[in-house]
Parts: sequence; structure tokens; C-alpha cells
Amino acid sequence: MKLYLITFALIVVGGGTLVWSILSRRSRVKRFEDRDDVSLDSIFEKSFASRGLSKSVVFELWREVATFLQLPPGKLRPTDRFDSELSPGKGWEYDDEIADITSLAWRRLKSSGKTIDLPQITTLGEYVEFFASLESK
Repeated sequence: MKLYLITFALIVVGGGTLVWSILSRRSRVKRFEDRDDVSLDSIFEKSFASRGLSKSVVFELWREVATFLQLPPGKLRPTDRFDSELSPGKGWEYDDEIADITSLAWRRLKSSGKTIDLPQITTLGEYVEFFASLESK
């Protein structure tokens, strides 16, 4: 009998976690569904090429953020703000992948020896430009 209760509890918790994950992702993805899917080459040429940044580093950073947020890279734009377009939907604030990106940013800063007030980085473009410039030096 105890085994059945434990199994049932695990199924309920696992199912709840799965539903939570799917619904939180859906709320963010929905914001981007009407956007055109733009190639990373186009984004690079338009927003980063003139800054002398490494294309491969820009692509790596861009894809990394897209992966953390579970969004298609081509739907993202340099002007997307972490506290707005990229934020979790209302009601899903505790399921925030932005915290994972922030943690990664702190590790990058620490290994580079540079300092910056991370809240100054408000958009995806600023994030990519700043960390790509660290990699290029």
C-alpha cells in the first residue's frame, strides 16, 4: 500500500513539474510566434559586424541565450529586453531562465577579471556585444 502511495505521489509531482514547464515555456514562446525567423548571419551583419566582433563568438552567445530561454534563435532580436520580451510570463516568475543566464554571465565576468554592473546590460544585443568583446580581447 505504501509503495502505491509513493508511486502515486511521484507521478503527481512529476506530472505537475512537466505541466509547469510546458505552460511556462508556452507563455514566452507565444510572444515570439508572429515574428519572422531571421538568419543569424543577417542579425550579425545588421547589428554586430561593424563592431569588429567575432562572428563565431556572437553566434555562440546568441544561441546560448536562445537555448536557455528555449526559443528559436532567429526569433530573437538585439533589442529584446531581459525584463520584458525575454522575461517569463506573468505567473511564471519562479521559473526564470534569466537567472541561469545571469549566473553564466557572472562566471564569465569572474574568469575574465572584468567588472561591470550586470543590470546595465538590459538587452540581448548589449549582452552579446559585451561578452563577445571580452572574448575578442
